Amino acid sequence: MKPVALAGRVVVVVGASSGIGRATALAFAEHGCRLCVVARRAEALEDVARECRARGAEVVIAAADSSKPADMDRVGRTVLEAYDVVDVWVHMAAGLIAGRFGDEPLDEVRHLVEVDILGYVHGARTALEIFRRQGHGTLVNVGSVLGEVPNPLVPTYVMAKFAITGLTRSLMRLTDGDRDIHVGLVRPGPMDTPLFARAANHTGHQLRAIPPACAPERAAAAIVSCARRPGREVTVGLTGRVVVGARRVAPVLTDRAVAAWAGRLLVRRHVPAASTAGALFEGEPTGRIHGGWRRSRTRRVLGERLGRALARRGVAVDGPETAEGPE
Repeated sequence: MKPVALAGRVVVVVGASSGIGRATALAFAEHGCRLCVVARRAEALEDVARECRARGAEVVIAAADSSKPADMDRVGRTVLEAYDVVDVWVHMAAGLIAGRFGDEPLDEVRHLVEVDILGYVHGARTALEIFRRQGHGTLVNVGSVLGEVPNPLVPTYVMAKFAITGLTRSLMRLTDGDRDIHVGLVRPGPMDTPLFARAANHTGHQLRAIPPACAPERAAAAIVSCARRPGREVTVGLTGRVVVGARRVAPVLTDRAVAAWAGRLLVRRHVPAASTAGALFEGEPTGRIHGGWRRSRTRRVLGERLGRALARRGVAVDGPETAEGPE
């Protein structure tokens, strides 16, 4: 379909305080969108809003917990009161639990399900209800390549990402008959975000992003691309595209290889760490885009500049755009 112009569009970003969400809010601000940034901690949102306003965007803040349906409904009301319309709803709020299955407390698992699965349900229900009333809108859910392949060190996180993939693909088919209502899925591969530093960690070792991790700005560019050309699936990063492609050809071999590789590379075995719930239950008061897992300064600078350039162009990859549908 013809690309949609983003200037003046109203965009909700759930999970905007750090990582991919923060990069996404800034990318939409560059396009002159009107924003509602959403996360649990108002302090972090104030910082995001200030950066977006410096780029010329209008911004409203909604401190909300996506695990609570009443909070998501309140976000919807906040946006409509400010702008009268919601054009794009992006959902990516998530937590991570790492460790041998069974070592994690059940209250952590319950909370992860509430945020990483039910949070997406609550967000989608609110967004689609608004879209149906106004007759148009685009929902973009941010999942993961781990919604396609396993990682035995983060089994509950993988469970949640598989759920998001299934939910989003179902909603894509649900809205097939709606001319101006669209649903898309973005699947990042390994990303250099703060997620791993704030994760619930029961591995006994320090966590890290699986190398080679991409700049979060690359994922933000894919999200902007899905807003401009809605109703698609986009995989972010060469590693992610290789994994998804390989699984279509040799699913069992790919699953085994990725599980062995990803499980080992997710931890720094020479750095011990105490068991902790991290920021699973309470969001951080301040947020940042990058996790600091890419050690090469040249690679960091080039990746971030490429991501920002792609986001300004509204495309997902450098070159012919990669858009994929369900298998």
